[in-house]
Amino acid sequence: MIAKISSTENLGGALRYNFKKVEKGEASILLAAELYQSKEGRYTMEDVLADMEALIPKNCRTKKTVFHCSLNPHPDEKLSDETLMQIAKEYMETLGYGNQPYIVFKHNDIAREHIHIVSLRVDGEGKKINDRFEKRRSKQITDTLERKYDLIPSSKVSNKEEVETPKVDMGKGNIKEQVASIVRTVLKHYRFCSLGELNVVLSKYNLAVEEVKMEFRGKKYDGLVYVPTDDKGGKVSTPIHASDIGHGVGYTAVQNRMQKSKQAIKPLIPAIRNKVLQTMRTSPKTEEELQQRLEEQGLRVVIRKNEGGRIYGITFIDDKEGIALNGSRLGKGYAANVFNGYFSNPTHNPFLDETQYGSLSARLDQSATVHPSQLNTEESDNLVDELIEDMADGSFLSTGNDDWKEAAWQRKLRKLSKVNIRRRKH
Repeated sequence: MIAKISSTENLGGALRYNFKKVEKGEASILLAAELYQSKEGRYTMEDVLADMEALIPKNCRTKKTVFHCSLNPHPDEKLSDETLMQIAKEYMETLGYGNQPYIVFKHNDIAREHIHIVSLRVDGEGKKINDRFEKRRSKQITDTLERKYDLIPSSKVSNKEEVETPKVDMGKGNIKEQVASIVRTVLKHYRFCSLGELNVVLSKYNLAVEEVKMEFRGKKYDGLVYVPTDDKGGKVSTPIHASDIGHGVGYTAVQNRMQKSKQAIKPLIPAIRNKVLQTMRTSPKTEEELQQRLEEQGLRVVIRKNEGGRIYGITFIDDKEGIALNGSRLGKGYAANVFNGYFSNPTHNPFLDETQYGSLSARLDQSATVHPSQLNTEESDNLVDELIEDMADGSFLSTGNDDWKEAAWQRKLRKLSKVNIRRRKH
């Protein structure tokens, strides 16, 4: 069982996210502690929000007063509601929230059933609940619960994932073999429409790809090099030319993959866009909240910022379906600058504007079946946003002097020259 804990000041957003699921039939309320229950035995968002807000002192110094946690059993686990309720109670009690008001939701909108718990990080006097080493203590609690209820250990889940998605490990040697294996796996499974989107996928494996162009004896060459990186995107090894890896990973192969992807992803875009839209309508206060809520929808989001902290790129990834899409590819209202504006001022949420996002979403869904000449100015502007993001992604993972590009090509061309010389001699 894996626990994901977040803290926020947006109590309404945390509750709205879960109650929206209940309204849609995608979640149910399992348990509520120290909260008002109507005569009909129901809990409403308005009542729960009012109850919790009333317990937060006006002079409270703690800024992030909300505790939001998801407990995720292994996908193969099928636990009864009674077992999940007991697990939630014991988890909250042991973590130190046993006397706090909290509400537990069971989500069933995806194949892996899991629970969400919303509570307060301060007591009635405004004193903060002890959160020292919280994640470490949480892991110890989930380990104990796994043993008690005979659950599949989270350690086994992690090990399995690590085997399926290995990163480049400089300490293991055979770097070229590692890179070749990762690149072939990614190109086989994922669909993407730009090198920027491919780079976001590769970054998960501590790898980057860059395009190199050069002219030699009047002839222009286009190629790709793959660069091992560290967890922060810094280059840690000599670039490996695609031709040194083998067939199917070079410039032409990647370009063909991108062209085929543009057609393949069209029918899949509306579902991804809707997940992003519904998540943004819960008004996540931080990028971390957005990431956590999208993960629960089966989406991974990667946000890129410049040195000044401005968001210049955002990519949504469905690892199961193998899709990577820059935000602008979802539509005009999903470009990086929109998210930068929102997170700069979360009090104004443009995604709540039904007149803009309702009609825009409908038009964009229809655009998949119409001729490009029929697209209006708003959809055409998406192409500009895509170009801007792709150009910005050209600097993604670039960490310094790029003289190695020319050096790599020089070595490659020298090899070609030697081959030609040998052929002429024979």
